[in-house]
Amino acid sequence: MARKTIRARRLGKQIRKLRERAGFNQDQLCEAINAGQERRASVSQGQLSKIEVGAARLDATQLERILTAVGASEDTAARLETLRARAEEPGWWSEYSPYIHETLELTIELGEDARAIRTYDTSVVQGLLQTEDYARTIIESSRAWVRPTDVDMLVELRMRRQKRLADDDFGGLTAVITEASLRHQVGSRAVMRAQLEKLCQITEEGTAAVHVLPYEEGPWPGLGGFLIYSFPDEEDAEVVQVDGDLGAGIYEDREPISALTYTFNAALAKALPARESLNLYRTVMKELDT
Repeated sequence: MARKTIRARRLGKQIRKLRERAGFNQDQLCEAINAGQERRASVSQGQLSKIEVGAARLDATQLERILTAVGASEDTAARLETLRARAEEPGWWSEYSPYIHETLELTIELGEDARAIRTYDTSVVQGLLQTEDYARTIIESSRAWVRPTDVDMLVELRMRRQKRLADDDFGGLTAVITEASLRHQVGSRAVMRAQLEKLCQITEEGTAAVHVLPYEEGPWPGLGGFLIYSFPDEEDAEVVQVDGDLGAGIYEDREPISALTYTFNAALAKALPARESLNLYRTVMKELDT
């Protein structure tokens, strides 16, 4: 069975919203779109249910019939057809599909489709900001779920994901990391120094806005380790990725998104501005040199 994709899930959620706004339940919508259709071309309630959660394929004709039945505007129809077509296209990460977990594939797709990303990490530098050597050290330490033979591939994946930050259609990465992330030595001193140099470069070039939460700010809000993805379409709800020992969890419900947005905003409010964070990177680099 084909894996679900974030694009298919986004499409399904928007179809469900349109159906509910039109006042249809699933059976009623199926009746409306199947009127006058041959049996083999009909959409069952079970199929529609799967479409709405991104678990079933939807062709252009089926989508057109659904959108006509719910009275969608031409702009909405064009936008959702584009999303449907993109859901059918394999992304660059599909070449890794046989070797990586479905959840990792979904997180890559989230990053590729997001207009903007907000992240909060309390123990390490965010993966989208890591150097290759720093990333390798982190990945090699994840022995509970990473096979030694997969390390090179996972490092390569992480580096490729970072290219999204330079795309013209990407709205920006806002990251909050803690001072502990800067002082917790990952790998050798040379690895840490190179990582700090990269953070300096990112700040100076404006590739991302990285804010450091200093020790003197007292207890940090939450445990961190999450990303909030926002999409260009206003109808698309935000999605949260929470990293943990068992891999990443993806949350699309309002309650966890609201809770983690609150945590991110609280951390950002306590953190140093990006330019002041630059001074802290340089201070820690000097300490490494002594």
